[in-house]
Amino acid sequence: MPTISARTFVAAVASLPFVATPVAAQPGAQPPAVTVSGTGTEKTYVLLSGMVGGVKGFGRIEALLLERGYRVIAIDPYQLSLDSTDATFAALARRVDRVLEERGVASARIVGHSHGGGVALRLAANAPRRVEALYLLDVGAMETQQGVVFSSAMRLVPLIARLPGGRGFIRDRFLSGLRQNSGTHAWLDSATQRAYTEPLLNNIGRVIAMAMRLSRAEEPEPLSSVMDRLDAPVTVLLGAVANPSEPDAAEIGRLAMLKSPVHIAHLAGVGHFPHEESPREVVRFLVIPRTVAALPRLGGA
Repeated sequence: MPTISARTFVAAVASLPFVATPVAAQPGAQPPAVTVSGTGTEKTYVLLSGMVGGVKGFGRIEALLLERGYRVIAIDPYQLSLDSTDATFAALARRVDRVLEERGVASARIVGHSHGGGVALRLAANAPRRVEALYLLDVGAMETQQGVVFSSAMRLVPLIARLPGGRGFIRDRFLSGLRQNSGTHAWLDSATQRAYTEPLLNNIGRVIAMAMRLSRAEEPEPLSSVMDRLDAPVTVLLGAVANPSEPDAAEIGRLAMLKSPVHIAHLAGVGHFPHEESPREVVRFLVIPRTVAALPRLGGA
């Protein structure tokens, strides 16, 4: 069995041992793509999810930020783009920008987890007025959405979900992937498990169709051009526990292309989900004044 990667739902079910003709799944209830909480006017935090977890995955750090009086906007760029033919990072960033425009967000601290970090980088480059500072959670500089090899077996997943025991089989495989990519399993309580799995199972046909589009998405410009326009300070919070979904050395190394300051911290005991596994530590970095943030510079400067 291949290693399961939590960066995409596909990697959690990619090698399913079934052979059949796929049948379109009926769409179920969809989670919200955007939530807005708090009335704080001093600072707004925008939280961009990756391909799993959605806006509910930010519940722990959202609550801590609200306690401090901040306004929090959580956005799932992938839910926003679930049926779109353009699934590039650039396109997802444009949709996020429209959401912020509609809500009158002139400047915010942007937090991106996993693939959401790829969206955040394009937002910071293409709409710099929106981004006061950028925070990347267990992700570096992703070039494209095409980082995972998508198996043709994915097309069978909607059918598998409709077979007796199929939903349970897929749920168990997916949860196994979350555990493999976590430094601690304490965050995976029953409510969190449901929040991560039910949206996928209820909309599995559309999710798989989007995954296939992601596998073919070609960015409109090279990453070097994106990085050249980005001038917001960047903080990278990496899980110190090795996991299949962690960014590789090349992904982190590409951050050296930035002209803006880049600081990196490794969170002890944490895997691919810093905001879930160690929310208080993540929030500490989000709210600390950058002038006193004791973080090492990229390259040890």
